[in-house]
Amino acid sequence: MTARLELPRAEVAALCKALGSPRQAFNVVALRLAEEAGWLARGECARLARSSWREVAAASRELERRSGGTLQADPLPASVASAGERLSLAFFEGAGADPLALSGAAELIFAAPLARGPRRALGAFYTPPDLAALVVELALLHGDVAAHQLPSVVDPCIGAGAFVAAAARALRSRAGRPAAALACGGADKSALACTAAKAALALEAGPEASAAALAALGIRVADSLLSGPGVLADLLVSNPPYGHLEDPAERAAIAELHPALRGGELDRYAAFLLRALQLVRPGGTAALLIPDSWMTNSRGAGLRAAVLDAAELAAVVDLGKPFAAAKDTRVQAVVLVRRAGSNRNERSSINAGRRSGAAVEALAPLEPQALRASVKVGWQPYRTAGERELCAAMDAASVPLGSVCVVGYGLRTGDNGRHVRRGALPEGGVPLLGGEDIVPFGLRYKPKHLPAESAALLARLVGRQLGSPRVAIQRIRTNSGQSFARWLEAALCPPERVCLDSITTLAWPGDEERLSALLGLVCSTAMNRYHRLRTTDVNVKPSLLKSLPLPRKLLEPGGARLLAGLSRARAAEVAASVEEAAPAPALERSIDAAVYELFSLSKEQIDAAERGHWADRFATERPRLEALLPGVAGVDTPHKRRPAGP
Repeated sequence: MTARLELPRAEVAALCKALGSPRQAFNVVALRLAEEAGWLARGECARLARSSWREVAAASRELERRSGGTLQADPLPASVASAGERLSLAFFEGAGADPLALSGAAELIFAAPLARGPRRALGAFYTPPDLAALVVELALLHGDVAAHQLPSVVDPCIGAGAFVAAAARALRSRAGRPAAALACGGADKSALACTAAKAALALEAGPEASAAALAALGIRVADSLLSGPGVLADLLVSNPPYGHLEDPAERAAIAELHPALRGGELDRYAAFLLRALQLVRPGGTAALLIPDSWMTNSRGAGLRAAVLDAAELAAVVDLGKPFAAAKDTRVQAVVLVRRAGSNRNERSSINAGRRSGAAVEALAPLEPQALRASVKVGWQPYRTAGERELCAAMDAASVPLGSVCVVGYGLRTGDNGRHVRRGALPEGGVPLLGGEDIVPFGLRYKPKHLPAESAALLARLVGRQLGSPRVAIQRIRTNSGQSFARWLEAALCPPERVCLDSITTLAWPGDEERLSALLGLVCSTAMNRYHRLRTTDVNVKPSLLKSLPLPRKLLEPGGARLLAGLSRARAAEVAASVEEAAPAPALERSIDAAVYELFSLSKEQIDAAERGHWADRFATERPRLEALLPGVAGVDTPHKRRPAGP
């Protein structure tokens, strides 16, 4: 089979447009891939490309008969428009692809037109074949399915069949090609999705599978969250929808079925995480591709506890942000083994990893007892052994930031369209600051304000901020894929400006020196690395900021002087220039050195922070830092003169 796992999207889109029918376009694609799957003789598609539409339609009807209707659910008509015929024949002449590419084509043909409507609201995203294969491979290592000759496989959100096709491919070596595919099934609320999934499995089963067996594939139109489970599966693999449950009736029904989800936002993927453990037999394995925020968010405590009660956590792999249509969503592969009866025995450790290209990098194993103990505060699964020691050392040398600073929310107007105006400040207006205005250590201000009437209406909330200098932190972190992109972007907010709710603020009343030092601490490599290892949430939440470590040395007399001076000097540089230097500005490296010393970190712990933060730039940035350690050589130290401020 060819190595190509995807068909050219432009060709598939053009074919769909020319035929004027998504079903016909899908059938043409399935017919083309049938040759790679062995359903058609080698060279048959090239022959069809030189013939006519009539012969293509005849081949479609024959494939329908042989596949029990799965590969051509609605055979091609006897005639089509000339543009459709021309593009179809050209498509047959073009290069083929691995049959796994059918799911991607179905995504484009059936689901993409819904991308701006209900599909996006549901949070349903197509899974690339290589990602589905990785999750399946991981799942087959754990639970009874590791030794089971041919486990039954189900995907409760089967979509276009990417996961069941990957499972069928992975299980071929155990029981043969037809049996492996026929052992897979699932459900979806979309009839079109079920049609695509049946075709995907028929391609994997190959022509040795009987028409009757393929027609009886266990794929049905149903809502797996609410419908009966039927026969429990040995293995469940899925990429469930991620969106919030908005419908009150649906929310009530799900909350009734899963009490652990009650209160706060209710996410579909969280409901499917619990539902998955009801759809596999005791000892069976469930592997899901889901957002990882359930592990780190404080509001996920009930869900975490419910999962540990129902299953053993066997493995977790950080997969990053693989979906272009969901650039804010970081996902993981999580593997669970359903507990049998009252069994509460725990495995000695839980495998953790991080995807790096086509490989999975091993991280420090997770300890089940530690997960139990930290259910309420959240889990931090993606750490190397060195990063775990780094975070422990920073915690040991610090107090919670919220114990000495005032962590505040920005102003929520309730209607920015009404209350927030752009342009010059009028008489009686109040200048505003938003997340869009913040760059590290400085402001790129886009003038905005509350008009006088809005300022009067919101006077109580405005009064909480006016007159107080603060460190302003963007609430929506960067979407950059670069490891060294800051997750904590902060600047000093002047006392006469009011921060909007796209900002979280830190105040240190009556101590501007420590407030300036706080700016450097928040922007430092050490703190950004700690925050990234603590959570993957898209929002920089005040509740988490309160728990960040503030070194005790900063509270000692004179302990803030050096860092405050360096921070003010860097803020002055940023104010005078619009360019971000690369490599990292010298003052920022000095700030990093000062922060490492405040936490009393060892060389190995500093290496863990630097290597994780800078990645490919580590070899350049680490020596620059070394020149500043110990004693922050080459810059002012606490016992020298205080650096000049801006």
